[in-house]
This record gives sequence, C-alpha cells and structure tokens, in this order.
Amino acid sequence: MLFIVCFSCQSDSDDLPEDDMVNQEDEEDTTNDDTDGDDNGEDDTDDQSFDFPFDIGLANWKITLPRNFSGNTRDGVLVADEVFLDASRNDYSSDPSFRVYDDKYFFLTEENYARFECPATEDIPTTSANTTNTRTELREMPSDGSGEAGWDATNSVLKTMEFRVRVIQTPNSKKFAFAQIHDFQQPIWDDLIRIQVQSDESNATIGDRGRIFVMGDMVEGELEDGFDVDFRALNYDDRVIKDDYILGDWLHVKVTAQNSTISIFLDDMENPVRVYENADCRSNYFRAGVYNQSIRNSYGGTGIGEFSEIIVSDNF
Repeated sequence: MLFIVCFSCQSDSDDLPEDDMVNQEDEEDTTNDDTDGDDNGEDDTDDQSFDFPFDIGLANWKITLPRNFSGNTRDGVLVADEVFLDASRNDYSSDPSFRVYDDKYFFLTEENYARFECPATEDIPTTSANTTNTRTELREMPSDGSGEAGWDATNSVLKTMEFRVRVIQTPNSKKFAFAQIHDFQQPIWDDLIRIQVQSDESNATIGDRGRIFVMGDMVEGELEDGFDVDFRALNYDDRVIKDDYILGDWLHVKVTAQNSTISIFLDDMENPVRVYENADCRSNYFRAGVYNQSIRNSYGGTGIGEFSEIIVSDNF
C-alpha cells in the first residue's frame, strides 16, 4: 500500500509540469468541521476547504515550522511549532494557519507546488535549546495516531519515500537538506541520511549552479563514535550524487530502506546511485522539506524548496 500526496504531479522530465497535468484538486474534501479550539463560534467550514490533498495520504504527518504561535518552551527557550497535517488534531486558537493549510513558511504556490521556506537567522525558533539549525519540514508519523514511532530498517519490509523537488534558493550557508531518514531512539544513530543541496554561491537562486550530495551517519559515522563500521572511510569521498545541478530544475528522488541497506535513486527509479549497508537502526522515520544545515557561523538568508509530489510506503 502506498500513501500519496500529489501537489501537482508531473512527468519524469526536468521541465515544469504543464497546466493540464494530473492533480488532485478534484479529490473529495474530507476535512472536519471547525470544532477544535476555535473560539469565535462561527461556522468556518468553507474556510477549511484546502488544495493540499493530505486526506489521501499524508494526514498523519506533522510539520515543524520556524515560528512560535503556541508559546511552548524547552529548557526555557521558545521552540518551533509542530502541527499536524490533519486539521482536526490542531488547536486553532494557537495555530491559525492550519485552519486552511496555509502558512507564510509552508503554502501552495500558483502552480500548485508545495513551497517550504525557512529563514536561517538567530531569531528563528528551533526544535531545542541546543541546536541552531532551523527547519520547515515534514515528519512521518504513524497512521493510527499512536504518537511518535519509528520503523525498523533491519527487517525485510521495504520502506520507501519517493518525491519530486526543486531548489529555489539557498541561505548564506549555501546548503540545506530536503530529505532525511532519522533514528530517534538509539544512542548512536541520529540522521542516517540527509540529501542536501550545496550551491556555489551564498543566497543562490534559480539558474545558479550547485550540486546534490548525501551526508548523515551512513556517510560520516566513524568507529570512534561507536559505530560498528567506519562509514566515513567507506563512503565520504563518494557523497556527491549530482555535480551539475541548476537551481530551479526538478529532481526525481527515491530513498528506500530494507535489510539494513539504504538505497538512493536519482531520476532513474530502477538503479540506485548510492547503496549504503550496515544500517543497524530500528526506530526510523522519513523527513521532507527544508532543513537549514551548518548555520551556526553563517546566519542569514532563507532556504526555499518546492515539492510537486511525495509518495511514501505504508511504514507503520
């Protein structure tokens, strides 16, 4: 079974989708009436019609946004808001943007692409007090609403995330991650895989040059960190998967996990461009969006990416 969200589906071409390409705007709107936290007493059913078809696949996901409506803190510091794509699970009094699935950092463009924008500045809330990396990023969640959980990369079940993305702009640091696999329970494993862009210039935009590369534990993990395998010695020199990326071009990417093996596909969905073995991690989840990397000493600018579709296997 596959869970699919198609913001504006397109062909395998790098060209922008035509206006008559298949989209999901005619899907049945299954959003709930406004009964969760809206204190104005009015019927906002019309306001809750939405263009993002999360009801056919990603309603169980949540998104972290680089702002703080909730007032939530961690270690005395305001933290970034986490809200569900399923509107019925949100408190609208503290999260008004998700009454209509529209936020200044996460919205549908005129071309029906999902745009993720994330500033890389000191004043932007992050997920905890000990990180300076900001994000506008989806987080895979169990479909049964049981809370945060992870899937096992070591078993024989094939876990898959396939998507189409284009980078619109990089921040001062020249890079951000647009897809990740995380392990959230084991003491050593953290970010198994990060698929990132790195532009030649700071604050690059459409038409500028860069490259696509892979980082994370499967590339950077070393024996001295507690890993059974020295992944840095095996994989670090081979981390670039596209050396001639032009910002604005569409990328077709698939990431799979099965039998302790992580595979990455780029454009060709049959033959992986990278295969990483010895992924001994059992509590994983996919992420997609904009995760600004390495901004501690280079604050400034905004990372911007657009997705036209995300296809994820039924992992939970």
